[in-house]
Parts: sequence; structure tokens; C-alpha cells
Amino acid sequence: MIHRKVLFLLLPVMCLSLLGSVRFGAKASPTIIRVPQDYTTIQEAINHANPGDVVNVSAGTYYENLFIDKNLTLTGENRENTILNATGGCGIEVNSASVTITEFTIVNATDGVYIEESNRCIVSHNNVTGSHGNITDYERGIYLYHTNNSIVTDNAVSDVGYRGIVLCGHSSENTITLNTVRDCGNGIVLSGEGDFIFHNNLVNNQYQAYILDSFYNAWNDTYEGNYWSDYNGTDADKDGIGDTPYLIDGNNQDNHPLMGMFYQFEIIRQEQTDIVTMICNSTITDFAFGTPYPEAISFNTTGPEGTKGFCRIVIPNTLYDHNYTILVDGSPPLEQNELPLSNETHTYLYFTYLNTTHSIIIIPEFPTMLFLLIILLSIPTAMVVRKRQLKKRAK
Repeated sequence: MIHRKVLFLLLPVMCLSLLGSVRFGAKASPTIIRVPQDYTTIQEAINHANPGDVVNVSAGTYYENLFIDKNLTLTGENRENTILNATGGCGIEVNSASVTITEFTIVNATDGVYIEESNRCIVSHNNVTGSHGNITDYERGIYLYHTNNSIVTDNAVSDVGYRGIVLCGHSSENTITLNTVRDCGNGIVLSGEGDFIFHNNLVNNQYQAYILDSFYNAWNDTYEGNYWSDYNGTDADKDGIGDTPYLIDGNNQDNHPLMGMFYQFEIIRQEQTDIVTMICNSTITDFAFGTPYPEAISFNTTGPEGTKGFCRIVIPNTLYDHNYTILVDGSPPLEQNELPLSNETHTYLYFTYLNTTHSIIIIPEFPTMLFLLIILLSIPTAMVVRKRQLKKRAK
């Protein structure tokens, strides 16, 4: 009898214990670790993180050399103000892990980001700046070694003396896109195969691309490749794409080289994100949506005075649906065309101007009948308002 009473009392405790063990076995949500709020250094935060955790780094300058050997996400507050000063060593070294690294400026590093024996990594939206800008110095910007199925996107790599973006040790099946590599010894360096390289800007590197071991890699998507500042081809059909390939070696060529730098912008409205892309031989600044008019796309262009500038812009039809007006400093461009590539989802526009500094505005165009209808509907309202004004004056 006593045993039955004890068992009856223990049953709730056993059930609670079983529930606790089930919960403990469930997959836990990633922990967010903050620097310097939780740990004063980034490396301390990495050391205490569990696989899958997120390390958020506040803006500031950190004099550290980081080592990561577990799967995690490392993100800065923003790349302009979250600065990792490596003081001559490797900025961020990753070994045998799947990591995401984003929103940092990395300076004074032998290797800005070095990833070895890893897979499914993401390196995005970082600035990597070399310390010397001399090709005799063996520094590298973003370096993947024996690393596959990874993404390097939207990074700016500049003044790196030896190599900008490197895929070495037969690193294969990686995607390299939306990066700008400028004023480096070698822009992009490959030794693997099946890599996908497109929509990058390669500007004034001593060697824009260098192949260590020649295998086939794709340097363009279906329609567009990369911008090469030393490409001297023509664009007879005026679509922003070169008429002849950019040759690298027997297994590697860009079949659709861009005639200007590639830009990509996000328009976020009502929880919807639209992507606008541009190819332009002028420098684009101050891109905005909704100013100075509702639904307007606006930006500034700057180029060498007296030369001919062009922009080829791709706009989702969720914004304009083929009806548009282009204004350059308030006037029509020299020439403008809607390209044959336009389809049910995107409108492709091409327009030209004489280079200097310009303000460009693209606005949706109302159909003529709708415009007339709006005017007709507004006339009675205007007449009523006018009559009321006259009555008030008579009193």
C-alpha cells in the first residue's frame, strides 16, 4: 500500500522529468552573442559560441586576428563602421566550418578572409583593403582554399598587392558575384572548376583574371557577364553588352562582357522588395526611390566631361509595367530605347547623354486616356471650390 502511494506521488515528477528531457533534446534556437556587450573581444565571443550561434559585432575598431572552427554567423553592425584591423596577420581564418561573414571592413591583413577545407560558406558585403598596394607583397583579399559550394558576393576588395579574390587548391562549384575588385595585383584567381563568376566589376587590376590550373568555369549567366575595365570591344546593338567575348584562357572566357560597371539596388516598399539593376559607364550615386516624386527612381551620374555616357536599367514590372518617362536634368536623354529583352516581368531601358554630372529621374507614365479622365473628374471639384470662394468674398 505504501509503495502504491509513493508511486502515485512520484508519477507527476517522472512526467515532468520526461517532458524536460524531451525539450532538452529538441533543436535549440541559435543564441545571439553581442560584442562588446557580452564579450569585450570578437574572439572571446567566437570561443564561447555554440555551433549555429550568431555573433553580432557593434560598430567600432577591433585590433584582432580571428580564428573560426565551428559553424556560425559573424556579422558587423555595418561595414563602413565595423572595422577589423588585423595588424599584419590574417584577418579572419576559417577552418573546416560553414560560416557566414558579413558587414566588416578588414584592413592591414595578410589575408583578409582565409577559408580552408570548408563548404557552404558565405562572405558578403565586406570591404577588404590592402595595406601596401604593391604586387611584391603576398597579401590576398578573400582567399578560398580547398573550399567548395560557397558564395562570395557584394564585397569591395581594393589595393591588395598580390591577389584580390582567390579560389585555390581546386576550390570548385563556388559562386562569385556582385563584387568590385579594384587596383589589385591579380583581380580574380582560379584553380578549380565549375565556378560561376558573373556581375563582378574588375577595375584597373594589373591582371584582371589569372588561371592557376585551367579548368572550365562559367564567367557569365545567360545574358550578362562581368565588367572588365580593359575590355576594348564594341556594342553595336546598344544593349550594354559587348559584341565579342573577353578572353582569359582556352577554358575560360566571358561571353557577355559588360560595357559599364554593374550596379544592383533594392527598393523596399510595403514588405515587398524589388531589385533594380544597371550597367553604366558613369559613376552612379544617390540612388533613391520615391523622390522627388512618388514612385520615381532617381540617381546621379558622373563621367568624364565631353564623353558619351549610357545607362541600361532593368526595372521590375511591379513598379512600372513598361510605361515610363526618363529625364536627364529635366530634359529627355539624347536617345532612349526599350530593349527586346523586355518581358512580362522586367522592362529593359537604354538611354544616353553627354557625360558630366547629371540628375536622372525615371517616373511611371500615365496612359493618355486615364490622364484625361483625371482632368475631367477634377473640373467639377475645381468649379465647386471656386464658387465657394466667390460666395465668401460677396459676404
